[in-house]
Amino acid sequence: MKDLDFINVSCPCCGELINLAVDTSIEQQQYVEDCQVCCRSMLVSVSVDGIGDRPVSVVVRAEND
Repeated sequence: MKDLDFINVSCPCCGELINLAVDTSIEQQQYVEDCQVCCRSMLVSVSVDGIGDRPVSVVVRAEND
């Protein structure tokens, strides 16, 4: 079963706060996801550091930047 964390980030296109479901069982990942508000594509980069409490770093940017 996947380990999911819900992370709040600001959309790089419209600036709205959105909630992303992030699979924390994968240490490094990058994928494209559409904003839930403006529907524009953004590139999501996820890094999971540590094993116990699994702190998660999420960076989002507009896909075409």
